[in-house]
Amino acid sequence: MKRRLSLILASLLLISTIGCSSNSQQISHQKDILTQKKSEGKLQITVLVKHAFSINSFEKAVEEKFPDIDIVQVGNYTSALNPDEYVARMKHDDLTDIVMTWPLDFGEEYFKDRLLDLSSYSFTTKYNVSMLDTIQKDGKLYYLPGPAQIRGLVYNKTLFEENGWEVPKNYDEFIELCTTIESTGIRAIQLGFKNPEVLDTAFVGFSYGSSFATPKDTQWIQNYSQGNGNFLDHFETALTTFQDMIDLGIWKKEDLDIDYSQRENIFFSRQSAMIEDSVLIARSGFKISGSTDEFALMPFFNPGGAGNDWARLYMVCYIGLNKHLADTQNKNKLNAVLEIMDYISTPEGQEALAADTGAMYSSLKDVPPIDVAETRDIVDALAHGRYGIFKELPNIQGTLRQGLAKMLTGELTVEQVGALIDEANRNQTSAAPNLEILGTATRNFSLLETGNFITDTMKNYTSSDIALFLDGGKDGRYNSKGVTAKMYEGDITTNDIKRILPDFKYGEKGELQEITMTGENLINTLEYSIPVDNDQTGWFYYFSGLKMKYDPTNEPGSRIEEIKLADGTDLDLTAEYTITIIKDSVPSEYIISSKNLDLLLGDLLEESIRNSKVIEPSTDNRFIYE
Repeated sequence: MKRRLSLILASLLLISTIGCSSNSQQISHQKDILTQKKSEGKLQITVLVKHAFSINSFEKAVEEKFPDIDIVQVGNYTSALNPDEYVARMKHDDLTDIVMTWPLDFGEEYFKDRLLDLSSYSFTTKYNVSMLDTIQKDGKLYYLPGPAQIRGLVYNKTLFEENGWEVPKNYDEFIELCTTIESTGIRAIQLGFKNPEVLDTAFVGFSYGSSFATPKDTQWIQNYSQGNGNFLDHFETALTTFQDMIDLGIWKKEDLDIDYSQRENIFFSRQSAMIEDSVLIARSGFKISGSTDEFALMPFFNPGGAGNDWARLYMVCYIGLNKHLADTQNKNKLNAVLEIMDYISTPEGQEALAADTGAMYSSLKDVPPIDVAETRDIVDALAHGRYGIFKELPNIQGTLRQGLAKMLTGELTVEQVGALIDEANRNQTSAAPNLEILGTATRNFSLLETGNFITDTMKNYTSSDIALFLDGGKDGRYNSKGVTAKMYEGDITTNDIKRILPDFKYGEKGELQEITMTGENLINTLEYSIPVDNDQTGWFYYFSGLKMKYDPTNEPGSRIEEIKLADGTDLDLTAEYTITIIKDSVPSEYIISSKNLDLLLGDLLEESIRNSKVIEPSTDNRFIYE
């Protein structure tokens, strides 16, 4: 029987987070769906979660410890995997209650007006003073350091045992091991230098002891960033080590063509014996590839004999609080959040934060290094203080990466790279990237309004009946195919397009398609969406060409309560409709026909804003939910 439903206009569900605009001390994410869970009257505490850092276990632990609290995760997933979304939220005073961020310094000019100073709260006394000293700003503490991910050289333990390879104890043994492995036709180590930042790992990891480990090293780097000295005065040993590893065939020119995800495939298919990563990847072999091998971590080895092995600490998050929690009307929420912060500042809370991310190194006092099966070969370095956070070098990091890449291709020598870096340091071109201003937004968009703008642009380009674009993920689940951020009032730049689009994975780029689908299967698509990362519950879509009443907290299959076409006519379940989508974003079994449009969504959005010059949010109330 045909399903004919009529649209009933209803009040929008408002899921609020603390925030502020220039005109108000309280702002709600109006029209936005921040969670698909039923809160059942609990106090919602929103948490901005950085890309690739899961707090699902932490959410569960907090909600068990504080039964009246509902943690709502708000994902920060930009297509460029950069901190621009944090900066935009800081600038426009659009923060969640709790903010988890990394890197630390981006948006620093907004800290005073956007974040609470935590320095007077008692829970700060539980942290290592050295950690707090490195992140305080003018005597104020806007973030607490979360636990750090333990990283090192992840090796295939099963492969090592089968071949009689032993974990080395120093740099010379490491080089000998690599040579032995390479002689078998297996790559000894593959980092994936197509991602330029991974060049930093190779440079710093095998030279940390000689160039980065001491306060004297830190002081030299600070002086150099002010234009003093020559790069090779301090880093000739590090560059020479990098060149030696090229000459020995450990780093190869073709590594520049391997990206981060490809190196995982190479590693888990036994084409390489080592990569650089964490316990999390060491435990993910079966999930990623079906590999039943065992994996573990060893430290980075530096030239200089025994006792020169180093673990890497990767700060996965710093934790701050929205300053508007201190506003009078938010007293109850502030008290709840401070309880959570006190919990975070205990070994139990640190363990909960680390639960989804593998072995972590706590920032708290008197907490010993975690000792699990995967870290047995690296725990000695941790226990004896041979660890560090790999920091970027001010002014010249990009130039250093260019120089390292050209060393791999044989275009530059150690001396030439040093001269290249010195020139960049003297010029110290700190100008912002050349971002094109595409147009202007008349006011802030909500997340829903941003989705409407995207789908309207898609539909108008093809003159299709409907356009669909996925939500970017809710409640700690990320689908890499949907809306990830909002557009804000003022200039819209090319960088804003990168912000609002997802971090497309698996080679996707956001290619546009026009498909046909029956009305019945359109409803099935809207109800169930597509499974992502083995999650069968699906996501929801933003749309153009429809009006719909929808309950995101219902089980898939019973979410749509009312639906019509945009002109008010009923959706015909047997009719075929043309729908504009991005490739692979709807269930393939429902597609009758498809046509590639040879256009990327990002390019279409840029061109649309250029042509329009001024954009504003839609006000048609097409998406009603409660």
